[in-house]
Amino acid sequence: MNNRYVYIIIIVVILIGVCVWEQLMVSNYLSTMQTKIENVITLLDDIVDINTTEVYELVEDLESTWDSYQTALCYTVNLKDVEDIGIEITKMKVYIVENSVTEFKASLSLLLFYIDSYYNLMGISLQNIF
Repeated sequence: MNNRYVYIIIIVVILIGVCVWEQLMVSNYLSTMQTKIENVITLLDDIVDINTTEVYELVEDLESTWDSYQTALCYTVNLKDVEDIGIEITKMKVYIVENSVTEFKASLSLLLFYIDSYYNLMGISLQNIF
């Protein structure tokens, strides 16, 4: 009978550990993405024309980082939500070619909104444990 309680406690501790690890992983990924997006925003303050290699390389770096994180995030966040960020980054590349500064800035704002929403969504809760 006592062994049964020990097993239950071990299982609960493992579930809590996985939940905390998941939270730390997602927070780290989202914070990295937020930093990269803020770097693009900082660059936009200094330039008028976004159809440059520097902007394109920053967006390419943003996309490659997101692609590497996307697989891991699919297990913790709804796949549709994860796809939205990738789609928005792809739109940004088109806006660079078209030199659509307003739409490009709107996409950056939308990416920051998605990331902020995921921070709130991925909080540790009892629902994630059980």
